Amino acid sequence: MTGTEIYKRTAVYDREAGTIRLHAPQWKLLLAFDGQRSLAEVALSADVSFAEALPLTERFLTQEWIEEQPITLDQYLKRTGAPNVSALGSVVPPAVVLHEPRAETPAPAPASPLPPPLAPKVAAPPLPIPVIAPVTSRPLPRGPMRLSAVVDYITSLVGNTSLGQLLVYRVFLRVPSDLLQAEDIASVHLVNDTSLIRGEALQKAIANAVNEVAKRPLPDGVYASA
Repeated sequence: MTGTEIYKRTAVYDREAGTIRLHAPQWKLLLAFDGQRSLAEVALSADVSFAEALPLTERFLTQEWIEEQPITLDQYLKRTGAPNVSALGSVVPPAVVLHEPRAETPAPAPASPLPPPLAPKVAAPPLPIPVIAPVTSRPLPRGPMRLSAVVDYITSLVGNTSLGQLLVYRVFLRVPSDLLQAEDIASVHLVNDTSLIRGEALQKAIANAVNEVAKRPLPDGVYASA
């Protein structure tokens, strides 16, 4: 699941609603699936973290209480901001010239008689080439990654707070859940998260996710002093 899926409640849910037993936050998430909003938007409106919404959504799908709602091309383009390729028309790009045409070469002139061979010269021995050790630059030591700084940076890339929160969800969907669990991170708080990420593997995974989703590298300011 990427968080962009749209789900709606099914006829199975309508038949079994009277016998379903769930906790109040789970009911709030289940009733929020209206066939209009994406999974990330539903989780945000139900006050449920995305990490908690994923297993609940899979459970609802297994019980056939919800199903994915197909959307039209116009709805998809409005959600993603992608241009409508059908409206652009087919434009044939100009041909790319890989090689200039060869100019005709004139016929070679008749060869002149060769001069007499010169006496061979004794070459001087080559001078020894000094070996210079390469200079390697060591990366500056970094401290643990501050999760609150990462969230604030991602949110700052979008002018709208709600869109910034959705972008945070999309980024952390790319991070392997086993790495997050290894650092005891069950959810990401959007405000004043005090978590410090010390594992290098999780730091790299978060940096790669930000680069893939937001197309921006993480600044050095998200790391605490070593």
